[in-house]
Amino acid sequence: MLLGSAVRPWLVVIGLLLLTLAAGLAASLYFAAQGNPTTSTTDTGPTTFLIAPNETQTLLIFGFNGTSEQLNLSWSSTGAIQFVLQSPAGCSGSCWTTSTLATWPSNSSGNWKGSGPFHYPLLCQLKNLGLRSASASVHARTTATSATHPSLGFEVILGAGAAALFAVGGVAVFLGLFLRGNPYGPPRPLAPRSAEDVEELMRNDRPGH
Repeated sequence: MLLGSAVRPWLVVIGLLLLTLAAGLAASLYFAAQGNPTTSTTDTGPTTFLIAPNETQTLLIFGFNGTSEQLNLSWSSTGAIQFVLQSPAGCSGSCWTTSTLATWPSNSSGNWKGSGPFHYPLLCQLKNLGLRSASASVHARTTATSATHPSLGFEVILGAGAAALFAVGGVAVFLGLFLRGNPYGPPRPLAPRSAEDVEELMRNDRPGH
């Protein structure tokens, strides 16, 4: 049926509003599925040690695992220190194995920047190579960026709501454009009756007939 006077604007407007809401929900579902990036930062220290000659001190560095990780490490001492930064690589039997990320064989300070992923906690080992006690300070900052996603149930509800609004809105627009004002047409006029027909009807309506 061609468009004409049968168009119902109010129904078309309601349908378009529902379709707009459905498009908004669909866009929200898309961006929610991409995830929102969150950044977590952990500071270790500054931690100060007093290390006797030929003594080794240890420090654990903690952080958050994420899709992108950064570690900034700085240290300084009043004497010659052997500094080793290690990451746990796994365990074989009862022995915990490590991999070395950075090392200073005999220094009084150092800085290191690295990108993960890392396996926390990281291990710092400081050994005093001098003949006198040495004071050492260590500071580490770990930054992890990860994407947070909504729950599966929330995404299902959002998707179902968008689909329902699309369906109802589409039907409303279709009916508003194509549904006839009176699908059954105007009432058919009564056919004229002859005098004989009227007399016959009156005779049938009398009591006893």
